[in-house]
Amino acid sequence: SERRAAVDDYIEEVYAKISPVEMQVLKIDRFDSTVTMNSTEEWDSLSHVRLLSAIERQFPIEIGAEEAYRLTTADRLVRYVHNALKGEQ
Repeated sequence: SERRAAVDDYIEEVYAKISPVEMQVLKIDRFDSTVTMNSTEEWDSLSHVRLLSAIERQFPIEIGAEEAYRLTTADRLVRYVHNALKGEQ
């Protein structure tokens, strides 16, 4: 459907905006839907805090502790930012 395509396009835009920051914080070569905290050695608990702080600085959103605990994959993180920016958190 058109709505689904629009959401997918917007999620790609969010990935494009987040990726450079995440790659810099995590010191990794790419940040895409395959990146998870479990599969990425550089994504430890300290870098997770730095990652979320960087996102809060880049976007006008605040990530609560409960959400932070769940945002351990690139996909979850990007979808959370997408929903937060749309006001659907």
